[in-house]
This record gives sequence, structure tokens and C-alpha cells, in this order.
Amino acid sequence: MRIITSLMSCLLALAGCDDKPSVTTIHHSSANGVDTLFSKSTLKEGVATFECFASESGQCHYRVYTERCAVAATGENPADCTRTTLEDFALAPGKTHEIRGLPEDFRQCVAKEADAGRRCGS
Repeated sequence: MRIITSLMSCLLALAGCDDKPSVTTIHHSSANGVDTLFSKSTLKEGVATFECFASESGQCHYRVYTERCAVAATGENPADCTRTTLEDFALAPGKTHEIRGLPEDFRQCVAKEADAGRRCGS
């Protein structure tokens, strides 16, 4: 019976029945063949996981935020947007950080320098 159960689990996994949907974002930049920033974030089942693989400065600097924009009238310039920072943090290469309970529309920025907020334009 264990063999049949194991076989069915493998077949379902191959068919994609075992994996939950996720969103993965990769940030990668390099200069002269050397990574200046290499980071990955994954959102799966309400848990955001941030991973730093390489950074020229020795740390990946993150800003997690939401952005709310007023609706502009037809023919007008885009309305002003308000950003709310949810969390700022830095990770050394090889380290990870998890955040639970983020709103579905959260955004993120990652930079090799300490002021990730400036890279986000705020």
C-alpha cells in the first residue's frame, strides 16, 4: 500500500496537482561579469520570502510598501500617489527574510545601497 501511495503522490506532483501557486521576482544586475545585485523574492500562500544572493555593497537593501493613487479625471495627468512603507530591512548574501500577512497589492524595491527608498522613487 505504501508503494501505491508513493507512486500516486509522485504522479500528482508531476501533473502539477501538488504545488500551490506562487509569484517569484528576480532582481539581477552585473558589471564586467560580476554580480552587483542578485536577489529573489517569492510570494506563496500569503508568505513573502526575500533572499539575497549577492550585493556589491555586501547587503541587499529592501523596502516593502503599498501605493494608493487617486483616480485622475479623463484627460488629466495621472493622479498623485501615496506610498506607505510596510518594512525596510537589509540582508547579507545567503540570508533570507519572511514576512507574513502582507496585503495582496504590496510592492517591493531592492537596491545594493542603503537607501532603497530612493530607488523606489520616494
